[in-house]
Amino acid sequence: MHIFANECDPVAEGVSFHKIPAFTQNFLLREAATTALETLLTKTHKYDVTIAAPNRYFSPDICHVRILNKIDVEFHKKQSDLSSKATIAFEKYNLGKARHIIAMSKAVKESIIGCYGIPEEKITVIYDGVSLGQFDVGKKRAFRSEIRSRYGIDENELLLLFAGNPFSRKGLEFLIRALPSLSGRRVRLLVLGKGDIAPYMKIAEELGVAGKIVYAGFTTEIHKYFAASDIFVFPTLYEPFGLVVTEAMASGLPVVTSACAGAAELIEDGVDGLLIKEPRDSNEIAAKINYLINNRLLQKVGMAARRKAEQYTWERTAKEMLGVFENVLAVKNHGQKAVL
Repeated sequence: MHIFANECDPVAEGVSFHKIPAFTQNFLLREAATTALETLLTKTHKYDVTIAAPNRYFSPDICHVRILNKIDVEFHKKQSDLSSKATIAFEKYNLGKARHIIAMSKAVKESIIGCYGIPEEKITVIYDGVSLGQFDVGKKRAFRSEIRSRYGIDENELLLLFAGNPFSRKGLEFLIRALPSLSGRRVRLLVLGKGDIAPYMKIAEELGVAGKIVYAGFTTEIHKYFAASDIFVFPTLYEPFGLVVTEAMASGLPVVTSACAGAAELIEDGVDGLLIKEPRDSNEIAAKINYLINNRLLQKVGMAARRKAEQYTWERTAKEMLGVFENVLAVKNHGQKAVL
């Protein structure tokens, strides 16, 4: 395997990383230069299969779509400038020319079909995996004490966890607005992520819940924060997948998340998580959390969530992707699908 990118995590044996330098800070020029160089370097070598995001390479065999740029631009109501127009045009071309497309959720697949009219049979949904060992529920006790002590959170307090950025798209405002309606014992909210917290602190102060919220910023040890928490709440307004959802499930946490999140496709509502129909409705968010608390379902739903997460390992993801690679290679070489 050969990886062409600006940067890369440490690679395993058998994987070669080829660094593509960032030539300029101008986004459009940088993306164009990176795409051109990556394409040139890979086309001069004979690789069996090429795979790339649809906006980062010229005509790959397989497009791996984690987020559709056309949907992202429309959701954020971004100005339709030259950069966004070029990106969307390039995305459309590559998706149309690719031999196959891997979508990270059914929601992404439906967006590809709806936006670009790609045939359904050309798209395979493969969910991201989760590192079960990293989120081992057996290690929760030590991490729980460590994180709660760090932020002055008592063991008897019910701790909600929110993780994600930007805060606006992930629905932090609506979770904060739900806090006054929560019942039961004392509740705290721990917020992870990068962003300007001032507007959210103002809302919390107006609602009289500022003292219930702890802003912890960005962390590379999110598994410890999952271990310290009792419920993961993620009322995102738009989410192609949401790896934090499956990581929370793997940690044995009951998850309250938006039905529109790609990862919500893995949740059976009321069994291994709770789904929010309207993430902007703070009353609905509060009702879902209260349902878990008042019916003492934290452990039951959390353990069901862990069992569900155990079905979605990185090994499963790799096997499914390899199947797509082999099929595409068989078509390239023989004009027919491989027998797997």
